[in-house]
Amino acid sequence: MADQPRPAVQRIEQMERPMLLLAAFAVGIYLLELQGLWRALDIEPMYRVVSLVVDLVFCADLLFKVRVLGRPYVRSPWFAVDLISALPVIASLAIVPDLVHALRFMRGFRMFRILRTLRVLRSLPGMRGAVPLTGQTNTPEAKAYKTALLAAVLVYAATFVVLLAWIRVGAPPGQLASVAGQEVSATTHFDVEVIDANGGRGSLQLPAHRVLADPHQVEFFLVLGSLLGMALILIVVRFQLPDLWARQMRALLNVALPFQVAEHFMDNPDGYDLTVRMPATVIFCDIRGFTSTVEALGGDLDKLKHHLERAMDVVVEVHRGEDLIVDKFIGDAIMSFRGGNLVSGDETEHAERVVRATMGSIRALKELNDPYFHQMKIGGASAEHALIGTFGTSNRLSYTILGDRVNLAARLEAACNYFGVMTLFCDRTKALCAGLEGLIWRPIGQISVQGKDEPVRIFEIHDAAAADEDLSWVERFTAGIAAYEAKDFATADQHFRAVDGARKDGDEPSRIYLRLCERYQHGTPADWSPVIRTSK
Repeated sequence: MADQPRPAVQRIEQMERPMLLLAAFAVGIYLLELQGLWRALDIEPMYRVVSLVVDLVFCADLLFKVRVLGRPYVRSPWFAVDLISALPVIASLAIVPDLVHALRFMRGFRMFRILRTLRVLRSLPGMRGAVPLTGQTNTPEAKAYKTALLAAVLVYAATFVVLLAWIRVGAPPGQLASVAGQEVSATTHFDVEVIDANGGRGSLQLPAHRVLADPHQVEFFLVLGSLLGMALILIVVRFQLPDLWARQMRALLNVALPFQVAEHFMDNPDGYDLTVRMPATVIFCDIRGFTSTVEALGGDLDKLKHHLERAMDVVVEVHRGEDLIVDKFIGDAIMSFRGGNLVSGDETEHAERVVRATMGSIRALKELNDPYFHQMKIGGASAEHALIGTFGTSNRLSYTILGDRVNLAARLEAACNYFGVMTLFCDRTKALCAGLEGLIWRPIGQISVQGKDEPVRIFEIHDAAAADEDLSWVERFTAGIAAYEAKDFATADQHFRAVDGARKDGDEPSRIYLRLCERYQHGTPADWSPVIRTSK
């Protein structure tokens, strides 16, 4: 359709609704004609002229589309619908006096006016997209749908025509007909055999109008019943199918996208390219033990997949419970964040929900008690401004978050290995979560991550209620950090040794600082800094 004149194609699109209204008008006056209203009002000739004008309009509509859209349109199911809509013009030939008897059968083409209601199919949601007006569809599903639609239209039209043709066999009211060789009129009576309740037989004389049904009335009720049936089907198609499609599409999008993003795209399909600059908190969660599990399972990838998915399921469920946007899966890692215009709350709520999801994930994974995956390390950071929305190319987009603190969160997750801890968060997250009770924040010190010169203070989080040890050593470690940054390495050494001895399996951060204290007790270089540089 790209090579067709654009204004003409647009004109066709604009005329669809007026033509549908005109079809409804034609059906309405046709039903009233079947009831004899125009004859009773003595305006039947005017009705025939109006009908002829309407029929000519539908013919012109069909010819215009054939001329503008060409062969692709003729091959589409909509051509059959429009052709049926134009056929009643043939019935107009029957009103020519000299042709009344010769072309009497053409009056049957009036019945095609009722089939103009098929044009309403084109106005249903998604129908034009599934089968365009030109029928140019490439996918096998679309081609099959086009074929089914065409077959359904033709079968419906043929069935309707056969029924009406059968009904129309007989004389119109007021005219003579021949029944078994007998002239029949409105005054004719028939002897009708009747059987009573006891099986006795008798006869009864009934007038012809009681014996012979009025074909106009039968046709009227058939047409009316057909309209009501079509209306019911159209209501189902109009409301039920889009709802079914929406539920299926929502389920599919929820598998491929965060549920907040899926819901937003379902409600705002044109808002896929929107990006916002807003506060957010992001975490990277890496499930520990992947490499060792691969070796332990001896290459059994199906079993590895089963256990890894179980672990990820419980983590993601906690994240969804806190309304986090689960951004992506990176091997055995999960990236989630909260912020942007698809979630409610301010930056404080974002940070608190992320921290609660962090501690909840650790508990859920521990309670899962999977033999291979039961621990994880999490790095997180809060950004005052982050770019959130869809990013990518013209062919593929991804909803994600960009910003300096996103990179920091990824680096902090990697730094968990260096410090031997399960969680590391930046100082901004700690400040935003000052009102969050039940948590103990252990300062790890200042670090400078790879690719970032500016140092950042980082903290490990402990859940006081879920801890399986006395956390009083955190104060001693905090004092050791303060002494270290003040270059009082002897005092810092004492604190760190006490912490390392107080914990059941020792304390890796204390051991790192013990090595540093031992190095600097006899003097520090001129460019000494308390900042620890990490390589990942």
